[in-house]
Order: sequence, then structure tokens, then C-alpha cells
Amino acid sequence: MTGRKTHHTGKKPDHEKNVKDQGRPEEMAEIPRSELEELRKQAVANSEYHEKMLRTMADMENLRKRIDREKKEYIDYANQELIGDLLPVLDNFDRALQSAERTPQAIPYLQGVEMIYKQLEEILKKQGLEEIKALGEPFDPHLHEAVQTEETDRYPDNTILEVILKGYIFRGKLLRPAVVKVANKVS
Repeated sequence: MTGRKTHHTGKKPDHEKNVKDQGRPEEMAEIPRSELEELRKQAVANSEYHEKMLRTMADMENLRKRIDREKKEYIDYANQELIGDLLPVLDNFDRALQSAERTPQAIPYLQGVEMIYKQLEEILKKQGLEEIKALGEPFDPHLHEAVQTEETDRYPDNTILEVILKGYIFRGKLLRPAVVKVANKVS
């Protein structure tokens, strides 16, 4: 013992009383059943509101994703239409460069036209335009349109001998098939 004297007044110290009073089952019995039922109803309602809020948030996220997807599809479609309209310009560049005379006076002019043509091609490639490989390839009806045939035994049957008009794919979709001449085996 420490030699310290304590009085006993018959009362419990406040800190012991506070600890003992908390969460006593007797006090739970003191809450009227109607209040407990009301608290339970509020808890259920709060849970339902929480679930509704979560569903609404999920719906909003799905809506945002759908709008983003539709916006991208719209932009792709608009770009596809514009690029489709530019294909005749590419065709005309090809024709002009193939038919131009290669005289010393025309060389600087042709080099300038080729530079513009290459620049246009690069811009269109960046946007997703791809030329369909055709010359020397096997004929594919999904990518090529045969408008001429030539009987020959120099090439395998259905080999593309000539590209009459270049074909293009835009972002994985066929924009225009390649118009081609195809080999037929001599019988």
C-alpha cells in the first residue's frame, strides 16, 4: 500500500459511472418499440436511396460513354464522307502525274505537283485512309472490283494484272474497292 488514504463515500467515481452507463442492455429496453421500428424503417429507406443513387450514377456513366461513342462515330462518319469526296482529287493527281510529259522544262512543275500529292496522301493517311494493295495480289471480291479480264498463262488465275482505279479503306471500313483487271488461265 502506498500510505494514501481514500474516503469511501458510497458513490462511484464519475469515470466508472460513465463507462458502466454506456451500452447497457437495460437502456435498449427503455427505447419504445415504435421508435425502434421507425429507426429500422429509416435505415431501410436510406439503404434504398443509396441503391437508387448508385444506380443513377451508373446510368449517368453509361450515358456519358454512349454519348462519347456516338460522338466519335459521328466524327468518323463525317470524316469518311469528306475523305470520300477527296478521292477523285487523288485520282486526278495520279492521272496528271502519269500522263505528264517528262521534259526538262516540266520537271520542276512535276516535282511541285508530286510534293503536293504526297502531302495530301500523308494527311489522309493520318486520318485513317489506307490504299488497298492490289497489283500482283490475288483477286478478293471484298476489296476489288474486276471490270476486265485477260487470258494469260504467265500469271496464276485470278491474279490482278492492272489497277485501273485505286481502292481505299478508311479506319477498317471499305471506302471504295480497287477497280482492276484480272488474269484468267488460258484454257
